[in-house]
Amino acid sequence: MLWVGGAQGAGKTTLSWQLSRANDLPLHSIDLWAYDHLARLPADDSLGEQLARGPEAAADAFEATSRLRLDLVLGDIVARDLGKVPAIVEGPQLMPGFAGQLPPGWGIWLVPDPARARLVRQERLAKEEALASGPVTGRSRVDRLLQRDALLAGRIRAGAALSGRPVIEVPPVPDWPAIAAAAESALAPALRSAPRLTPGSELSLQRRHENMAASRQGRLWMRAAGLTVMPSYPFGCECGTSGCRATWMTTPDGYAARTASGRPLTAHGTPVEDAS
Repeated sequence: MLWVGGAQGAGKTTLSWQLSRANDLPLHSIDLWAYDHLARLPADDSLGEQLARGPEAAADAFEATSRLRLDLVLGDIVARDLGKVPAIVEGPQLMPGFAGQLPPGWGIWLVPDPARARLVRQERLAKEEALASGPVTGRSRVDRLLQRDALLAGRIRAGAALSGRPVIEVPPVPDWPAIAAAAESALAPALRSAPRLTPGSELSLQRRHENMAASRQGRLWMRAAGLTVMPSYPFGCECGTSGCRATWMTTPDGYAARTASGRPLTAHGTPVEDAS
């Protein structure tokens, strides 16, 4: 695995997506397996209950659950039957202290400035409220999440310093090309030596796997959050061409309809958004 960890709002998902496309590597976002993992983890307090106990307790709970999920993440990746091709794994659950067996040059951590973290949290809340046609979480909960996330960011910095792992700081107004260049430099040992997915059916099947996970997560998130509108987000092209970065903005229903015949999704020349 190549790890892209770090605090919420640092751009991990976008950066990991770009790295996976530029290098023909499988992408594995831990958050896309949240509901599946929840069913296999011991019963625990809800996020609201954790936050009510204070930011320190909520941060402790997040770390404890993240550690339990590592074995589940490994099982998910093994099930993809990738052989020697490593997956780019991204998520806030990948704390530096968990990376004992990860070779140098195979992991990075992104940590956002508090102003950047607040902006991203507020944008996500606004999006959920728009989809639900009304309040869904409340501003006070966002404040408590930000307090927890700030503690986790500090722990990431401390853990990375202790283990000699690279941290990339993300300012309030990020220079994304510079951040991408720093990430590629830090991951250069892995990117130079990692076997790639073979263009064609192998690459296409892995992109299909990623899209199916995104589709399933979207449906489960909609149900759990009580949303009244199905979310629309980008699905990656499944053409199997090396380096393809084409996407199609649609809903899980739109993706299911487009691929109902079993043919791979081809995003080239597709309208930017199709909510069908």
